[in-house]
Amino acid sequence: MPTTTYDGLGSSELRRRAGQDSAAFLRGLPVPRDPAAALRACTEAMVQATTPAEVHALTELAAGGEDAGLIALRDLLRAAGSRCREQGHAQLAVRYDRTSDLLDIADRTLFQLGIDLLTAAQDTPPDQSRPAPTPASDTGGGSR
Repeated sequence: MPTTTYDGLGSSELRRRAGQDSAAFLRGLPVPRDPAAALRACTEAMVQATTPAEVHALTELAAGGEDAGLIALRDLLRAAGSRCREQGHAQLAVRYDRTSDLLDIADRTLFQLGIDLLTAAQDTPPDQSRPAPTPASDTGGGSR
């Protein structure tokens, strides 16, 4: 497999050449052309969210949980770290691993932020413009 020498190039040129060098490889993979499309869709939908639950649901859909974008990116960075280690670039592997750890921190922070948002919504008095829910009538069944 031929290797490309990138000595002395600026970051823009490095990225351009890497894109050219990897184009055939990427065409042969079953990866979406736009891996961030779902995140952008959630971002665009956020303007329609009117309740804390809707804000939380969109954020959770985009970033929360094991199947969401943030954790998938963390796993990608961990895999990149493993590849760097296998290729003899231990210092770069450590940097990828540390960056993946930051995404773990972001995931935990987003989880707590969601809980805080939902808790704050519970502490907020109901909208007075909506009719109050009617309590269920007692059917004489005694205490529970």
